[in-house]
Amino acid sequence: MSIFHNPLSQNLGSVRLIPLGGSGNVTKNMYVYEYRRDPKTISDILIVDCGIGFPDEDMYGVDLVIPDISYLRDKKDKIRAIVLTHGHEDHIAALPYILPELKVPVYGTRLTAALTEVKLQDFGLHAQVHTVGLQDVLRFGPFSVEFVHVTHSIPDAANLIIRTPVGIFYHGSDFKFDWTPIDGLQTEVGKIAKTAQDGILCLLSDCVRVESPGYTLSEKSIEETLEKEIRNCPGKFIFTTQSSNISRIQQAINVAVKNNRKIAFLGRSIVENVEVTRRLKYLDFPDMLVVNEKEIRKYKPTDLAIIVTGSQAQPHSALMRMAQGQHKFASVNPGDVVVFSADPIPGYENAVHQLIDILTASGARVAYSDITDALHVSGHGAANDLALMIGLTRPKYIMPIGGTFRQMRHYADMAKNMGYLDKQLILPKDGEIIEFDGNHNFKITQRLDLKNIMVDGLGVGDIGNVVLRDRQTMANDGILIVVVPIEQNSGRVTAEPDIISRGFIYMKESGKLLDDARKVIVNSLRLKKGRLIDWQYVRKQIEGNLEEFLYRETHRRPLILSVVIKV
Repeated sequence: MSIFHNPLSQNLGSVRLIPLGGSGNVTKNMYVYEYRRDPKTISDILIVDCGIGFPDEDMYGVDLVIPDISYLRDKKDKIRAIVLTHGHEDHIAALPYILPELKVPVYGTRLTAALTEVKLQDFGLHAQVHTVGLQDVLRFGPFSVEFVHVTHSIPDAANLIIRTPVGIFYHGSDFKFDWTPIDGLQTEVGKIAKTAQDGILCLLSDCVRVESPGYTLSEKSIEETLEKEIRNCPGKFIFTTQSSNISRIQQAINVAVKNNRKIAFLGRSIVENVEVTRRLKYLDFPDMLVVNEKEIRKYKPTDLAIIVTGSQAQPHSALMRMAQGQHKFASVNPGDVVVFSADPIPGYENAVHQLIDILTASGARVAYSDITDALHVSGHGAANDLALMIGLTRPKYIMPIGGTFRQMRHYADMAKNMGYLDKQLILPKDGEIIEFDGNHNFKITQRLDLKNIMVDGLGVGDIGNVVLRDRQTMANDGILIVVVPIEQNSGRVTAEPDIISRGFIYMKESGKLLDDARKVIVNSLRLKKGRLIDWQYVRKQIEGNLEEFLYRETHRRPLILSVVIKV
């Protein structure tokens, strides 16, 4: 382990590390490095990554989740930059929602910057993302940032060396040690080891695959399996993976070219990413083999390889529309082979399996990692990869990131087996702020109340717990709408209350229940003479009494909405 010498430890200030996402969860990565000259004075802030998270199954109607930046809102003038580690959605895709508010420069390696600009342009934003080279050193006040090329499932991925007045932080976002990468560029282990000689105060390390023993396989191991699948395909070869998995897309292209198949790209994110990465020479294929989607039906199935979006069974993805017979230019037919080269994101397993069922029912043969291990290898390092990073960096402290708390705990156990002590392992709970001082000590200083900021269509943050509870209630027990016409002055019901049920009961077969419910409604409207009528109170009376009655009769609690029409 590193031995730290710091004769100038006085007056060096402190660095606070604030995970706004990515601590205790796999996605929504966003980390704040905050330098303070003294306990009360924030000097500079550096942000690393700005990614989305994916909704849980009980977040009905929610499209995605973004980090809660409430802590930063009164500190915008202190933020110097956002530095991105690589181009995956869980590291860059929250920028269109957050950057317009923070208005700070963004930096990333060549491909990362290009993919981020495309993402911003999709939202009508034309902010420039500054491109940096692996030899560049960025300086932001007391922070200096260097990039370390690492192997991952996307080219141009980087870890960061962040030098501060109190010590060096190694930000080890997603990585593995792939010695035979598709692009031929191995992890810069020499740069990591050289930095370790200066003494790394804290290693922040990817930990998502710590429960998997050994090393993660090389990306190259997949191509042989894809070759077998396409060679034995009597119809169209349909390939799906995450649209940012450029290395995997190149492998699918390679086997298509080798087997003399024309290539079609379907799905906006695939088309955009292929266009950008090919322009930057991260993808390579001849123009003459590319088929426009409108020309697909002109070719025999055995002449086609189609690379599509939809590996996570997204409702409007190209593959989902093909499976349901709703795609304008392509379909799935008997004899086709559909290859899933991506594992389901946690929470999407059921949707992916349902899509596989639909594809199988259409007569296609579906290959996926549950039945063929060699169709997907992770971009994240397994236990031995993670142990190797610890051995290379030799940090004083270690903080696992980008994983669930279970995985963080497994990572800590692995580090202890390598000789680290509990006091050297940092496992912050959600929202906890870690402060490092000039004497190379750390402490938890406070805990932020971080919320899930949910995005639903064009709405950002307007979906809260109350709305989610209502959606959950409607999904579980349905909704009952009561319409009561009453005389404004007397409160007398002028006609029979109307009851509308959706997802609660079948009204044609529930006559007695509805008649009794109407009596409950009428009884709720018996108002005292001379009383000033509070119509909000009246609605609450109806809803409360009706809820009690319906639960007694059905043991279900539908969402009840009462509408009082005054005549």
